[in-house]
Amino acid sequence: MTSRILQQDSGLILTEASEPIINEDFIGADGFSTGNPVLQTTAITQDHVTNVISIVTGQPIVSTTTITQDHVINLTSVVTGQPVVPTTVITQDHDLTVVSFVTGSPVVLTTPITQDHDLTVVSFVTGSPVVSDTTVTENESFSILPVVTGTPEVNPTTITQHNVLSANGILTGRPEVEDATDPNIIFEQVEEKMLGGWPKRLFEHTELAISRGFTKGHTAIYKFGYNPDVNGNEETVWSYGGNYPWLDNPVTMFISSTSANDASGGTGANTILIQGLDGDYNEIEETVTLNGQTQVATQSSYLRLHRAFVTLAGSSGTSGGTIYIGSSGATGGVPNTTVYGSLALGNQTQVAAYTVPAGHTLYLDEINFTAALSTANKRVNISFHSRDFGSNVFRARFVNVLQSNQLLQLFKYPQEFKEKTDLECRVSTNTTNNPIAASFQGVLIKNTA
Repeated sequence: MTSRILQQDSGLILTEASEPIINEDFIGADGFSTGNPVLQTTAITQDHVTNVISIVTGQPIVSTTTITQDHVINLTSVVTGQPVVPTTVITQDHDLTVVSFVTGSPVVLTTPITQDHDLTVVSFVTGSPVVSDTTVTENESFSILPVVTGTPEVNPTTITQHNVLSANGILTGRPEVEDATDPNIIFEQVEEKMLGGWPKRLFEHTELAISRGFTKGHTAIYKFGYNPDVNGNEETVWSYGGNYPWLDNPVTMFISSTSANDASGGTGANTILIQGLDGDYNEIEETVTLNGQTQVATQSSYLRLHRAFVTLAGSSGTSGGTIYIGSSGATGGVPNTTVYGSLALGNQTQVAAYTVPAGHTLYLDEINFTAALSTANKRVNISFHSRDFGSNVFRARFVNVLQSNQLLQLFKYPQEFKEKTDLECRVSTNTTNNPIAASFQGVLIKNTA
């Protein structure tokens, strides 16, 4: 449908190009029927009286125009001195046609200047003009008689509705949950029933899973020791030297240092952590605050001392002297009788000996010995020993000979050592003053019912 807009004087409303303004409306209807509307003769008159002040327009759009400017300038070595302009009245007339003309900042002496411009501008873009607020009043007078239409008839139509719902932040009421079985109990029940009622086997767990604690009842064990001075006869590989003292009954242990700096608030070691077994072969540990050369007693009684290490030190970041763990009575921080452990190197006891805790089994998969001898004629006899619970006999479980090298023994099938079994690395040499190190490792598994 095409319609033309007329002014009140019945003249066409023309565009800037003198073309009539035509309003084209297109209405598409599908399946829509109406009766014949009955319209009475109606005269609709609309009068507009509009007085507009301060019209705000958008940015004017100027057509693209090509401007050509030709210059013919011939200059040869033109040198001018600094012009001197006295204070005067200057009148300057310009008839300029400018397109994208950029000038620097002129420097002019203080003077009254009158400048007249007659500019013809092409491609000139202005910002939005700012017009002060004004009131525009539009008066309209409509007189419309009732319009009556018939009843429209609409054909049946199929309506299809597609919904796409996205839920975010739905809050539900508190669910009611019955009591659940402890997942640890479920795990133990499944573990007991696996493989026809057998417990889980070692090869069902990766080394990394055991080290990370993801495998219930499995713990990685690594014991190492260093003997700085082996002199012929068989000795235990531990930092104090000689034979390791295996206890028959639990005892209170006493900790002291050869340095007064190893004390609470001192520059040396302040505290150490002791780990071992109690009289029932259960694992225990405690932190002890040092008091220099004065012995400090443990709170617990120990049947075995597995290891001890510095947990807090002063400004030196290490122990100031050798820390001893021994029996009661000391001179200058050194126990007068029995020594159970010493921290002389690396803020850690170094004892290649261990006892399997109660309720556990150790599966040993590696033994390592290292010797540093100065001549080819020196040799080291190395051996690994075990003593079963209730026995007073250590028996050799591995034997070999070294010179200046390392021996790493891996077991394709890990060696089993039951609870309360004592383990120890021993060495002997045919010369004196030989430093030797040893270690062994495996996985400690809690026994199942």
